[in-house]
Amino acid sequence: MSQSVDIVIGGAGIAGLALALGLADAGMSVHVVERGARPKLPDTDSGLAGWDARVSALTAASTSLLDHLGVWDDIAQVRVGPYQQMSVWDAEGTGHINFSAAQLGASTLGHIVENRLIINALLAGVDRRKRITVSWDDGVSAVDVADGAVNATLASGAKIEASLLVGADGGRSTIRELVSLPVRAWSYNQHAIVGTVELEASHEDTCYQAFLSTGPLALLPLADKALCSIVWSLDNDIWENLMSASDDDFVAQMNRALGPNCPEVLAVGPRAAFPLHQCHAVDYIARRVALVGDAAHAIHPLAGQGINLGLKDVAALAGELEQAWSSAIDVGSSEALKRFQRVRKTDNLAMMAAMEGFKRGFGSVNPAVRVLRNLGLNWVNQAGWLRDWFARQAVS
Repeated sequence: MSQSVDIVIGGAGIAGLALALGLADAGMSVHVVERGARPKLPDTDSGLAGWDARVSALTAASTSLLDHLGVWDDIAQVRVGPYQQMSVWDAEGTGHINFSAAQLGASTLGHIVENRLIINALLAGVDRRKRITVSWDDGVSAVDVADGAVNATLASGAKIEASLLVGADGGRSTIRELVSLPVRAWSYNQHAIVGTVELEASHEDTCYQAFLSTGPLALLPLADKALCSIVWSLDNDIWENLMSASDDDFVAQMNRALGPNCPEVLAVGPRAAFPLHQCHAVDYIARRVALVGDAAHAIHPLAGQGINLGLKDVAALAGELEQAWSSAIDVGSSEALKRFQRVRKTDNLAMMAAMEGFKRGFGSVNPAVRVLRNLGLNWVNQAGWLRDWFARQAVS
């Protein structure tokens, strides 16, 4: 079976589906190919086990994009956790930074949203658009680029001809490998444990983050004032013991790590873990191919910026392709893709460098580095203009 569309997107995650919606709204026909099955409707039970272990801290720019795509209301009507404050500290020192939405003249700093709710809302948007087709339980297995088109062969044997192929298929992108786009990658030698915890008191719409020498620990406020999602990054030589610990022991160790800077944790729900690595494609584009999201760049989750960078990719690529489309320019041409790469590589590299600096600085056990980072945190917190500048970078 063979068909022809304007755009093929590999990957039905948040970035891939959001891009499909944007391009369809601009008038393009889109075929999304996903190796996995279509997700089932999410269970939104209010108990600890009823929350997705994977959440995203969406910035104003990300929620604005989702609203533009017509899906934000679908998410907000279920449950979102707006946060008004951030509290960050060195758990092995005295350094800290606190900032709030009020200091920035904003209504919120962002929203904590379960990933499965974002996916579900995006899929509902896909179902409402006639220009989008999705192939589940399939995947791109071969790519042939010609002068006027790119031909994708699927694992099912189907063939799709398009003007452009987009890889939105994650950090281990098959599409990136098929078109031989090289990457710079390394492991952090850490795993992140994620889950949901119940607090002794309200989280007060605050994101809490403690930096430990073994990795950062973040508590992200959910819609329920007594619940937070956790992301605890731990060195490879200790994460397994903590992952296999009893719930009571896990909670006790978490409270010791957090100290007195946030409400006490009372209970933890089901836990999951995944390895942490950094990966950056040397180029985001090839002939009639572009990468977005984790296929182009994967970073440490310590600032929760991964999905926001991916959605910025989506907005930038959709904007360039829409402009080319409206000007009758080939959307797969280098003219349509080069500016997308230039803009997004600059922003992504800056964020990746910052995250690497934080990771190395707070992971150091050197006494001199520890003193300097605590002095630096306190100085930034006391210098209002500089603290506000850092806050704006975190939520933009």
